[in-house]
Amino acid sequence: MLCSCSRWHIIHNLLSCFEFNREASTFLQSGKDRVGSTYKKSVYKQYSDSTYTREIPKPAWLGFLGPIIRAEVGDTITVHLKNFANRPHTVHPHGVFYKKDSEGSLYPDVSSQDHKKDDAVPPGGNHTYTWTVPEDHSPVADDPTCLTWVYHSHTDAPKDIASGLIGPLLTCKEALTGTSQRRHDVDLDFFLMFSVIDENLSWHLDENIALFCTDPESVDKEDEEFQVSNRMHGGSINGYVYGNLPEMTMCAGDHVAWHLFGMGSETDVHTAFFHGQTLTIRGHRSDVASLFPATFVTADMIPSSTGRWLLSCQVNNHLQGKAQSGICPKTPESSMNGTVRKYYIAAKEVQWNYGPSGLDQSTGKSLQEPGSSSEQFFKHSARRIGGTYWKAKYVEYTDSTFRVEKQRSEEETHLGILGPVIKAEVGDTVLVTFANKASWPFSIQPHGVLYGKKWEGTLYHDGFVAPERRWCLSWNGASVEPLHNFTYHWTVPQHVGPTANDPPCLTWMYSSAINPIQDTSSGLVGPLVICRPGTLNTSNKQKGIDKEFYLLFSVFDENLSWYLPANIKYYLRKEEAFVTKDESFKESNRMHGTFEIYCQTSNHYQSGMKARYSVSKCGKGAPAPDPQYEEVRTHYIMAQEVEWDYSPDRSWELEHHNISGQESYGNQFLSNENGLLGSKYKKAIYREYTDGTFRIPKNRTIDEEHLGILGPFIWAEVGDVLNIVFKNNATQAYSIHAHGVLERNDGQVEAAKPGDIVTYRWDVPERSGPGPNDFVCVSWVYYSMVDPVKDMYSGLIGPLKVCRKGALGSDGKRKGINREFALLFLVFDENQSWYLEENVKTYAHGNQSKINLQDEEFVESNKMHAINGKLYANLPGLTMHQGDRVNWYLLGMGQEIDVHTVHFHAETFTYRVRISC
Repeated sequence: MLCSCSRWHIIHNLLSCFEFNREASTFLQSGKDRVGSTYKKSVYKQYSDSTYTREIPKPAWLGFLGPIIRAEVGDTITVHLKNFANRPHTVHPHGVFYKKDSEGSLYPDVSSQDHKKDDAVPPGGNHTYTWTVPEDHSPVADDPTCLTWVYHSHTDAPKDIASGLIGPLLTCKEALTGTSQRRHDVDLDFFLMFSVIDENLSWHLDENIALFCTDPESVDKEDEEFQVSNRMHGGSINGYVYGNLPEMTMCAGDHVAWHLFGMGSETDVHTAFFHGQTLTIRGHRSDVASLFPATFVTADMIPSSTGRWLLSCQVNNHLQGKAQSGICPKTPESSMNGTVRKYYIAAKEVQWNYGPSGLDQSTGKSLQEPGSSSEQFFKHSARRIGGTYWKAKYVEYTDSTFRVEKQRSEEETHLGILGPVIKAEVGDTVLVTFANKASWPFSIQPHGVLYGKKWEGTLYHDGFVAPERRWCLSWNGASVEPLHNFTYHWTVPQHVGPTANDPPCLTWMYSSAINPIQDTSSGLVGPLVICRPGTLNTSNKQKGIDKEFYLLFSVFDENLSWYLPANIKYYLRKEEAFVTKDESFKESNRMHGTFEIYCQTSNHYQSGMKARYSVSKCGKGAPAPDPQYEEVRTHYIMAQEVEWDYSPDRSWELEHHNISGQESYGNQFLSNENGLLGSKYKKAIYREYTDGTFRIPKNRTIDEEHLGILGPFIWAEVGDVLNIVFKNNATQAYSIHAHGVLERNDGQVEAAKPGDIVTYRWDVPERSGPGPNDFVCVSWVYYSMVDPVKDMYSGLIGPLKVCRKGALGSDGKRKGINREFALLFLVFDENQSWYLEENVKTYAHGNQSKINLQDEEFVESNKMHAINGKLYANLPGLTMHQGDRVNWYLLGMGQEIDVHTVHFHAETFTYRVRISC
């Protein structure tokens, strides 16, 4: 394998049915201070032998990804790396076993010099990496036959990957690949990386400015607009955006394996949507794959609908790539011998009130309460629209005349803005007659059913329209003009229905997709349910189910709605230009919504994504008898205020970057100079005591040292009662609320005022414990609920595990396990701590009067990217012995930036997917 440099070119928009748009030009057009679509990159290439003279070609659709490395259980992989690039690089793999001399990752690890040669192969140098695929690193029985992994350079992983040094790696069960390195169990396999590639991080940024900007001297690398232009927000697929990915061709009936992975930062949340087809992922039916940085998905597909189909990321600000399902001899379609289900649905314009009661139902206060988190969304003023907007909504009618609306039942009122529920069973045909009563062209595009190109409901160049045509044709239902009708024809063959591992019914959705971003932001979305045969009764309800609820959690961004100009003109009596450059106006139009339950993402919770639900007896016979609880386990826990140091030792950080403190990236978080606070903050933490006198703290053992800022590790078995005696020794009111247990508090978590002692009772019924497909223990979390956002960022959070009966020893440790670790991955936002002002007074070193709490640099410096409250390898206690059986309880909290994917170097682990609450 060779590491070399080359130019990478991304051409124009091949998907849009409209003229090249302004957003695409942001990333793709060059200029005096814009790089454009062509960048110098470093890439991996494969050669036939050590002379590095004959390159082995790879499929065009791999883009700048390196060659595919395939292996099966028992194999040894030998990679000879020759570095022809202009700086040190390596090859670091995921999913295989290696020793320290083949890790390919540069960081302080106290290794010998012989074991450091793999850490940075210099320009012109070479190194041989040896990896193996032992049984404990191979696919387990419930895994697909092959697992998707990657390899990449790891001298500075973010910069190396942004520069282009990454490729796919596949590990398979035994006897699935031969000497040709081709799989025997599938007809085709494709490897796709979804990533917002940030060229600002590339080692070649300065070279790219010099090569491709027409006036390099005019470039300000810190300019925000310049940086945005270098982030390929198309959500590039293998390094291509806007439909430039070379086509992937397959035949109807082929067995196709898709190996999908995401890389990047918190912006890299991708949902890969395969139009017109369905997939099986981990035994479950889907047509989308959710991808996060360093997550790897293996999906199986048997395409059945022929034609050119779109492959896209459904995240609003990521755009599209494309795939082709080739025009090959079509396999016979399954006969549809079920029910023909007809729906009559119109797009209708309505005035939608996001808070019709005028109250925040969780507090009882007005939504326009001064200073409340809801005020910015609901207060109507000269520069604020308030809580009511013109929107489009899917509305059901009784027949094709579209004269009589079908009234929603009391059970359906919770649907809110959602369209009517479309239901069908395997074998059914669904006919949806759509009338566009709105003032914009709209459509209906479904998930989870089979349809031909004529009924796809979305616009893009797919072979039906010549690329030189400015406008796409609307005969295929892709664009239904105002006052026009169109009937969509969908079918539900066996291969799109629930799998054996799925529940009886699968939840999907339908939406308008002429412009998927603006159409859905305008309100056009609805639920679609596909069930096994015989699941629905004559009333179209699921048998054996008393209540059904459909909940869409979405930040409706009214700034992206087709109706924004109309809303500004109608409610503000102003022209659009008057307010659209006002950032606070834009934020006021992002409606987080009022929904059943609440969203755990901190800023969504603060912005109103919460509501209540109630449970009534309803006279349905005698209730089930109360569970019998046998063991009462009592914990004495105090909230106490401490000085917390996120990074007491900077030696690892500085050695890793091989620079001084002032030059380190970590300096923006750890320096206490120039108006920054540094690494120390006042915080509140949970700590355990020996008894109810709260005089003697319970000292942590060596095994508990890793918990860091976390509270005590609370544990229970099914059938236990947890008695939590809580003393608040802090200066704010706090509480303890837990997930995964039955709290005996009538829905309200009692707060303890400073100095108070409150006792909480948590029952652990059968449903709190592991399910049939879970491990012996499952992980939960507890935290203060007085203000769940401020309380958590102040430090009050801890781990909880619930295990099967008899799984734990008297010390709370799981039997048969050598070590257990609980890790919280959280960006502690000290700007939202109760103690921010105190911390400024204490740690600003006399400069507090000069500190602007809204200053962007100051705000960023207070966001601590921590594991259990420690940065830069300062967390102690993560020690185990070779051969130990180890349980990891991984916890995530926070807000949108808290997208964390955990990578264990040199090790793999097994996990199981379960349903949480």
